[in-house]
Amino acid sequence: MLVGSLVGMVLLGLLFTSTADDGGPGGNGGGPPGVDFAQPLTLALAGYNLAQLALGVLGVLLVTGEYTSGTIRSTFAAAPRRWPVVVAKAAVLGGLVLVTSAVAALVAYAVGSAVTDGMPGLGEDGVLRVVLGTALYLTAITLLGSALGWLLRSTAGGVATLFGLVFLLPILGNLLPADWGPDVVRWLPGSAGGSLLRLTTTADQFAPWTGFAVLVGYVVVGLAAAVWRLRTRDA
Repeated sequence: MLVGSLVGMVLLGLLFTSTADDGGPGGNGGGPPGVDFAQPLTLALAGYNLAQLALGVLGVLLVTGEYTSGTIRSTFAAAPRRWPVVVAKAAVLGGLVLVTSAVAALVAYAVGSAVTDGMPGLGEDGVLRVVLGTALYLTAITLLGSALGWLLRSTAGGVATLFGLVFLLPILGNLLPADWGPDVVRWLPGSAGGSLLRLTTTADQFAPWTGFAVLVGYVVVGLAAAVWRLRTRDA
């Protein structure tokens, strides 16, 4: 799942950048909604939209797979304090996703640079932050999925909740009144963390690192709640 999602991110970036000159929305060009087709960097990395869901599901499965098979009892028998299990899983998963997604983001950037004109250099303002920020964002979403797996102990419940938080609620939030709806949307984990992936932000969005800090806050609170639940309820 990890390899497939990141290879898919690179291939989608190749597709979006190679067809951008064909017109984008309304023409023959490809790309997800809301992407600026005049910005090659955005197109090259736009495959993260699909990768984040797959990696979030991976985070859920890393936990709920043990509950489904029953091996969680053996795990906690070996580590009766329980919280080290949460920390160890998060550290291994987070480290692996961070490294591999950073490589994938750099490859997607390189591939996009090769097939389209106008790609900004890594030394230009904000470009390296967006490229490596893609890896940070994907890692945080993966760990958020892991936290939901610990809290809900259900693959279906964890995946549905993750999908709702990252994809569905921002869409529904756009239906809220314009005078306060954007303030609600920007506090959602996907919207907040997504600020890190933009070269420029608007007035209704967090600054890049502020938004990422909000996303990290969701992860920290989720994992802390998971530890608390493990200490107060049976496996």
